[in-house]
Parts: sequence; structure tokens; C-alpha cells
Amino acid sequence: MNKDSYYLDVALTVSERSSCLKKHYGAVIVKDDFILSTGYNGTPAGEKHCETCTKVDSNKDMQEYATCPAIHAEMNSVLIAAKKDMIGSTLYLACFDPEANEERVAPKPCEICLRLIKNAGIRKVITRAGVIYARDRQGLLRDINELAETDLMYYINAKLGD
Repeated sequence: MNKDSYYLDVALTVSERSSCLKKHYGAVIVKDDFILSTGYNGTPAGEKHCETCTKVDSNKDMQEYATCPAIHAEMNSVLIAAKKDMIGSTLYLACFDPEANEERVAPKPCEICLRLIKNAGIRKVITRAGVIYARDRQGLLRDINELAETDLMYYINAKLGD
């Protein structure tokens, strides 16, 4: 088993703690093969878990964050870790669909989570689909599909050093 699969399995296990009625997400932040923090989606600490869900009831997209009281897995994992430790780290994101009783490929983080990930200094984001975000030569976190050829070569060369 490679390291990415291992940490994605850890993220999937973390997702089991989720109290979300629609999808269970787990996030793991790793640096130098050391787990810095984990997080799952659910209501803020101490608050009552959702009994109904506007997203389930209306079949709204998970990216529609404004109607959801939950804190996303990515947010929880970033909130727990120290910023100085997260610089250059990797965030692994996994998703489990309780209705279908199966793992799904986690979608890209929402815009709010992506801002937190960028500001935390996280170097890349990985799901079962592979690397979905990576830092370019200027240090900006970019969608892997939008990296210019020179930035993609920079990423590939940097990956060889992992």
C-alpha cells in the first residue's frame, strides 16, 4: 500500500465520526509522514447534531455552504493544527456516502475551505482521484488541471523529492 492510499484510508476512517446526514468527510493533514491533525464534518463542538438537512431535503449540492450549520472536515483539520507545522504539508480528503453505503471520490474543497487551505500553507490536496491542488513555482496553490506546463514540471520534480 502506498502512502497516499494509507492516508486516504485514515481520512476515510476519520469520516466515520461525521454527524452530517448527507455525506461523511474526513481530512488528514500530514507532513514528513507525521499526522498533524484530523477533522470531520459536523456541527460545532457542543451543539446539537442535525436532525434534518436542507441539503438532503432539497437535494442541494454540498458546495452550497450557506444553508449548512456544519463545519467542514478541511476546516476542522486546519483549525486544530498549528500554522507553522502545516506549511509544506499535504491534506488528504475522503468521502463516504451513508445513503449509498460506499466511498465516493471527494469533490474539491469549497471556496471557504480552499481559502483556509491556501492560508495554512498546505502544499497539496489529495483525494482518491489523485492530487487535485498543488503549489506552483510562485508558491500559489492551484488546481492541478490549471497548472501551466512549466509549473506542472516543477510539481513533478518536487514530487520526486517526496
